[in-house]
Amino acid sequence: MTNQPVIDTTPPALRLRFPAGVMLRAGTTLAAGDAGELLVIGERSFSVEGADGALREWAGRLAEGLRWPVPDATLTPGQEALLAAFAARGLLVPLPRTDTVDAYTKQRRWLAHTGTDPDAAQDRIARHQAVVVGCGGTGAIVATHLCAMGVRWLLLVDHDTVEVTNFNRQFTYRQSDLGRPKAEALRDFLLERHPEAQIATARVFVDEDTITGLAPHGPGEWTLFCCADRPVGTLAALLAGFARDRGGSVLFAAAGLDEAAVGPLLRPDDTAAHHAFAQEMEAVGAVARSALTDPVMSASIAPVNTVTAAWMAGEWLNGVILERPTRSLNARFVVDLGNSSTYEERTWR
Repeated sequence: MTNQPVIDTTPPALRLRFPAGVMLRAGTTLAAGDAGELLVIGERSFSVEGADGALREWAGRLAEGLRWPVPDATLTPGQEALLAAFAARGLLVPLPRTDTVDAYTKQRRWLAHTGTDPDAAQDRIARHQAVVVGCGGTGAIVATHLCAMGVRWLLLVDHDTVEVTNFNRQFTYRQSDLGRPKAEALRDFLLERHPEAQIATARVFVDEDTITGLAPHGPGEWTLFCCADRPVGTLAALLAGFARDRGGSVLFAAAGLDEAAVGPLLRPDDTAAHHAFAQEMEAVGAVARSALTDPVMSASIAPVNTVTAAWMAGEWLNGVILERPTRSLNARFVVDLGNSSTYEERTWR
């Protein structure tokens, strides 16, 4: 007995819009009505009269996804009509083409809900190169997010060593790391979880003489993450110019007492924003150099650093990878943990 070929009866319009299959959009709830109808509950609610138990059960499985060709090789008229109704209301998203179960299975499904090709977006993350300057309470968590999302090449830059005072907010370090260079200890932490990653380190204090070593290892998209605060102002201006001149994006963030400041995200072609930001940071640096006290605060707590890092990673994902509108593009916003509010602090145009 030979296997018969599976005939794909997927409607061509659905196949064109969703090449691999479909999933029900997140936030859509299906329920059975008192009269046997199928209730679709969400932003685009509607009901399907006369839906029998089999159709309602089949509809419920759409949350996990329906891959082409359909398991029984054909769709019933009721199923076709229901898919058409879902599609017309924007309640379907593409199922990722990759159906293997791996570390990015749920992430690809999340990416499908952003309006992009989930497989292409995941590939773009994997090809992206990241340079993280500062491996402390913000930078170490940012690097952890990047590796977990699938970035495969990172350069970790920090001139400092692990100290006992780091342990209240820097979760990637262990007691056995005390005295080790932070960049190297963070590299080992990340490689233990993501052995496929390529992670380089640089134990340097970034200035005009050492900044040339921050370039990515080859052509392609890259982002510089500024998670360091010294020298105040001067470092930000230096990193912004370096990223712009070499065709990379740069994203800044800083943890305050009760506030997380995120941004700006500067793309290499945003010439006016780069110029305005550099001028302001050079002025800030001049003031900092003449200050009688250290402008960098010595107090720090884990929630502020963690929130700062999470926002920073999210702004990169949305603003660089997915190219969605983002609050930090040429702007800095503040998350105030003291009163659970956010506000835009500055823009550069």
